[in-house]
Parts: sequence; structure tokens; C-alpha cells
Amino acid sequence: MKVWERVFIMYTLALLGVHSKPMNITTEELGRRLGLTPQSVSRKLIELENEGLIKRMTMGRYKMIVMTRQGYELLLQLHRALSDLLERRGEGLVLRGRVFTGLGEGRKYLSIEEYRRQFLEKLNMDPYPGTLNIRLDSDSTKMKGVLEIVPGIIIKGFRKNDVEYGGAKAFKATINDSVPCAVLLIDRTHYGREVLEIISNYYLRGKLGLVDGDLVTVRVFYTW
Repeated sequence: MKVWERVFIMYTLALLGVHSKPMNITTEELGRRLGLTPQSVSRKLIELENEGLIKRMTMGRYKMIVMTRQGYELLLQLHRALSDLLERRGEGLVLRGRVFTGLGEGRKYLSIEEYRRQFLEKLNMDPYPGTLNIRLDSDSTKMKGVLEIVPGIIIKGFRKNDVEYGGAKAFKATINDSVPCAVLLIDRTHYGREVLEIISNYYLRGKLGLVDGDLVTVRVFYTW
């Protein structure tokens, strides 16, 4: 389940009162609010329960749902993050982490013409063929989830030579408050949520003298 799906379902459940007490909510009712079939709702509720965000129980003939402390904390984190974003919108979202060597796939994908054309048109960027990979600290990993909710610059996927290439959401950014770059939230990635993938017109390791383990600050800009 994508981060924005998880957050939206938890938000909807909170609107129905499950953050304060067990509530009898049918999959049909929740499905109408979410625009999903009851079967899809049931699967997603199972995922949320497995993640420890909700608890389902039977009380007599009623099936009840209640939000766990972990689920409540998720909504509190989102509230704090969004409040911070709204108050400091022009300053951008600041993420911190350490440089590490990735799998090397960025070089291959950034050399594909269909991607490069979109980077030029939408980001005004002809990126160096390779990504700079940052492993975010725990606080920044949580903050990164907000980028999945706010609008970004859409890099469309495409089909070429019978191969499907996924899309991405991009945000203009700076690294160490000095070099312009862009952050990519890639639809299909081998990395976890703690990894930030960055592209730039420059070879960032050379431009900034970076080696694995160096701490960097990325300031991400967003609009809506």
C-alpha cells in the first residue's frame, strides 16, 4: 500500500471516530467514502492491522475497528509535518542523510531519451547520467512521506521495445543550499523509504567533493 493510501484511509477512519473508541464500520460504508469495493477495503484493513495501525475485534454481532496508539502517532506525525510545511512553505522541506553507493541503475535509466526529454521540458535539466543516493535519518524518512501527498512534477512512464518503464514524481531542490538538483520519487524502485534519489546537471560527488558516509542537507521545494 502506498503511503498516501495508508494516510488517507487512516484519516477517513479518524473522521468516523475510530481514533477515540471502537466503532462499528462496515466495509460497504468505508468503501463508499474511499471509492473502493468492499473487497478492496477488506484487504487494506488487513494490511493496516498487520502493520499495527488498527485493531479489529468482534463485540457481539458487531465487527469493530479501533485505531492503535501507533496509528494515532502516524496521524500526529502527519499533522506536525503538514503544519511545518504550511508555516515554512517558501523555505522548502529540509531532509538530511548520508551519501551511499547505489545499485548503479540510475545511469542506465537517465540515459533513456524518453526520460531525458521530460527532464528538459519539466525540470529544465539535462541530468548527469546517474543518481546521488542519500540514506535519510529517521526524522527525515518520516518527513519524506509528506512528498507523496503534496503535488509534484510528474515524469510519465512509457512503453518502449515491449518494455514498461515506470514514472516518477519530481521536486526541484538544492543540496547543501548551494547546488540545484531534483528529488525523484520513483514508482518502481529497489530502495526503501529511507533512500532519497537525486539528479542534477552536475556530477554531485565531484562538484561537492562527496564520498560515502558524508552528511548532506537537501532542501526540497513544492507547490500546489
